[in-house]
Amino acid sequence: MPSYLIIGASRGIGYQYLKHLSSEPSNKVVGIARNRAAVQSRVDTDKLPNVRTIQGDLTDAASLNAAAQEAAEYTGGAIDYLIINGAYLSEQTLFLKPTDYIGQEEFFLDELTSSMNTNAAGVLYAINAFLPYVRKSSIKKVVVISSGHADTELVGIADVTEAVPYAISKAAANILVAKYAAQFKDEGLIFLALSPGVVLTMAPSLDNLPPEVSAAYERMTKQFQKYEPSFKGPMTPEQSVAMQLKVIEGVTINDSGAFLSHLGTKRWL
Repeated sequence: MPSYLIIGASRGIGYQYLKHLSSEPSNKVVGIARNRAAVQSRVDTDKLPNVRTIQGDLTDAASLNAAAQEAAEYTGGAIDYLIINGAYLSEQTLFLKPTDYIGQEEFFLDELTSSMNTNAAGVLYAINAFLPYVRKSSIKKVVVISSGHADTELVGIADVTEAVPYAISKAAANILVAKYAAQFKDEGLIFLALSPGVVLTMAPSLDNLPPEVSAAYERMTKQFQKYEPSFKGPMTPEQSVAMQLKVIEGVTINDSGAFLSHLGTKRWL
């Protein structure tokens, strides 16, 4: 009866983890979200039978410590898979290049601070809060959802100049994963930074997006085709989560500290 704990379970990839994992009756699934009531409402509507929702905020270490204790009571004291999905990505900075911050240095610093607080410091808070229960597991896997934006090779080939604060913070999270892996390799704990691929989280398909957002996705697709000519555009959360779980199930202690894609390699697309 494996236990899965998803931090950042309110929507998109995080909520899809809840849906996918709850389809196996033997799983014990915990969803952590800042707005627990909203997630619980969706869980009730979708009739997900084996999901417990708990309030927790990546920027609030105390809330994560409390959530860890509550989650452990539900799972029986151990957490097999800790998946940290929550992240901060401002729509205001999504398409801004480094030089777009000329004259907006305070805005950049504010956005970088918010990104680092959630995407790097929040990862540390989360791992430290849940670590005692992961150590009690026989599986012992910690996964931090990262991003191809943090890979310098992809950025260089595809000319990905946007989302600067987000990319910096995700690169920092990757380093943090490697540090934990180094600290706990002798205990058999497995830490992984995992890119989910390019995922359409705002609507079921590109046809349902506002024209300006759809156009942005089209521009992005052309960018990424410089890296992978066969790339056709973003996938759904359902597709991404299914591929991610195959990677998560397959990684071993020899992979601990790695930064891999949903393909299980360092190819991002």
